[in-house]
This record gives sequence, structure tokens and C-alpha cells, in this order.
Amino acid sequence: MAVALFAAALVVPSLPPPEHDDCEVVTNCVFDASRRDAKVFSVRIELDAAPSNGVEVVFGRDADGDGLLSRTEEAMSVGYDCGEWKVVDLVTGDKATCDGASGRAALDWKLRLDADRSPRSLAATVNDQPAFVQLATPPPFLFDPAWDAAKVIRRGQLDPNLRVECSVDNIPLFIYIR
Repeated sequence: MAVALFAAALVVPSLPPPEHDDCEVVTNCVFDASRRDAKVFSVRIELDAAPSNGVEVVFGRDADGDGLLSRTEEAMSVGYDCGEWKVVDLVTGDKATCDGASGRAALDWKLRLDADRSPRSLAATVNDQPAFVQLATPPPFLFDPAWDAAKVIRRGQLDPNLRVECSVDNIPLFIYIR
């Protein structure tokens, strides 16, 4: 018998099609980063990358409670835009980037957290290749347990294969009984 306990990932709902070619589409959703037992903050973005399109996930705190993450409530974004992957501190404007080739692409982001839920280490890959090596010592802006909202912004042509998943999890516990 095997028992596995996992936290459920937030799978961002499908974005509506744009009304015009090459325009921006945004969706907002609840994102609870407050788990006291949190050990890992994960983001996975899969898209058909091209220099003319992009997708980013923006995290922050919905301070006014309107269900929308406004510009003044945004804290951090991670995503692909105009041929590069980027991570941006939306408070200071600091950013880290890495090249992103065109075609099917996937970013896997695993930020390990200390007991106080501050960033400890980052393992990030794009198509299974190391990415964002300049964030080997992750800055504090990469995670905040006060985040309660996220939004996904897509620019460019409709990508029917776009997939975005985000989660704040404890490390899975496996119990094997023989």
C-alpha cells in the first residue's frame, strides 16, 4: 500500500480569445501563498513561444479586495516576452532575463523556502536547461506569504496550447507499507 499527499496546484483558467489580432488578454484568480508549512513555490508555464508573443504570471496582494490585481498591487512577475524569459520585481523594477528560443517551450520554476518562508534556493529550467542562474541566491522579492492574487497576461496570437500552473506546497510525504 502506498499513500501520497500532495498540495493541489492552481491551474489558471483558459484565457478568452482576443477581440483583435495581437492584443493583450488578462485573467485574474485567487492565489493563496499563506500556507504556514510551505516549502516550495512552483510555477510551470508551457507555450508556443515566438518573438511576437508572450505570457506572464503576476503575483501580488489584492489590498482593496476587488478581486483584481491592479498595477499598484503587483509585486513580482515571471514569464516569456518578445523572445526572452524574465523575472521582474515590480516594486523596484529589477529584473533577471534569459534567452528563450522560438517553438514549444516550458519553464519549470521551483523556489525552495526556509522555515520563515523566505526564498532559500531556486531551481529553474527552460526546456530542461538551467535558467536564471543569476538568481542562484534568490532575492526576497521572489516570494511573499501575503500574496493572495495572481493574474495571467497573454500578448500576441492565440496559443491554444498555453498552460500555466502555480502552487505553494509542502514537500510531498510518501509512506510505503509492505
